[in-house]
Amino acid sequence: MNIKKMCSPKLSTRTNSHSLLWILVIFFSFSCSRQEDSLFAENVDPISDNNKNYKEPSSYLTDIGTININVLANGNYPGQNKQNFIKDINAPNFGYCHPDVQYFPNGLNGYKYWMVFTPYFGTVGIDPDAKRFENPTIVVSNDGLNWKSPGGISSPLQRTPSTGESFLEKAKEPLQGFWSDVDWTYENGKFSLYYRGSFIKAKALKARGAKSQNNVKKLLKNSQRTIVRQTSTDGVSWTPLEVAYTSSTPYSPNNNHIISPSFVYNGKNYVSYEVENNISPNFPGNDGSYIIRRTSNDGLNFSTFKNSKVVNFINKPWTQVNSSYAPWHIQATYVDGYYFLCIATGDVRRYTAESLYLAVSKDGMNFKVLPKALVEQNAYRSCVFPMTTSSEDINFGAVIAYKTGVFKYREFQLSKQKLDDCLAK
Repeated sequence: MNIKKMCSPKLSTRTNSHSLLWILVIFFSFSCSRQEDSLFAENVDPISDNNKNYKEPSSYLTDIGTININVLANGNYPGQNKQNFIKDINAPNFGYCHPDVQYFPNGLNGYKYWMVFTPYFGTVGIDPDAKRFENPTIVVSNDGLNWKSPGGISSPLQRTPSTGESFLEKAKEPLQGFWSDVDWTYENGKFSLYYRGSFIKAKALKARGAKSQNNVKKLLKNSQRTIVRQTSTDGVSWTPLEVAYTSSTPYSPNNNHIISPSFVYNGKNYVSYEVENNISPNFPGNDGSYIIRRTSNDGLNFSTFKNSKVVNFINKPWTQVNSSYAPWHIQATYVDGYYFLCIATGDVRRYTAESLYLAVSKDGMNFKVLPKALVEQNAYRSCVFPMTTSSEDINFGAVIAYKTGVFKYREFQLSKQKLDDCLAK
């Protein structure tokens, strides 16, 4: 019996099948890559600059004081209580990041100011434990300077993802998923809190989240970044997280970073803005990053990447400071028909910010940037928020965040007529 002869056809068949399998893998990988590269956000024609600038009031540049937040930052995994991962962030132990504030002139549950932020320690990318503390944390105040947790809340709102819940972005990096980039709205008697989960397994998000068809549909596979939402009517008791969108197709090409998404409710629908790094052919020009705009009717199901729009800036004063600067982190607010973006700009290719600007728009797509920076150096993601308005003016509060981990409080007033003049076509 010729064993070699009998086995040859089987070996040949197996070899051919193996080769065919690899061809199919390569084909589908190439096809998926081409499909992602073909995702383009819509570019809307920009409007021309009328060369009229807003002359900022002196209060626009003047801090009232330094903020103190009386809470403990907890970087423990669920079920853990290690003391080395519990840090006091009272002054002078500043470690504050990513503020967003809702202001209630008559108070809500006894407080006028409600802020969500994330504690953070260390330089980005240097201290592997720093991101363990970057968990959504809610605090309240009546003077804008002294903050504490509202009674009855479990802080932080989400514990640090464990190593079992996390996956790696790159080999030889620490295995640590994390939360970041908190932002919220208050509309129709409800807080809607959004934040980003990075390198957290889909099954872990399912386990932490609502048992809903929305989560089942959107958590079919791991995505490098996932934008989630929780809601509350009192700021203390919160619904389980729901997924809004992820960095996988059709929401983002090439697992882009979906940096610092920020949300507003304009009375009709929800609008989100986010920074996307210019790492694919999906954007025009050579800027290091672009801001895209999504919309949603329910605050949970947002535009896909292909149905989103690239925001236009009528002017870019940050490029006069440094030609390599572009938006890195943003915060959006909407009041009386005006959209505002608080933009931390810097060398995004080095994953950092430096200067802070305020931009305004009436259509939510074409923004005029006030030429004078709110902060020229050392700024990070900050926020502005309307306090009171009249037919003539908008009174703002602002939490100015610095890369040192310090927050400062500021107030200023803008004239609606002057805003309209600088936006006039």
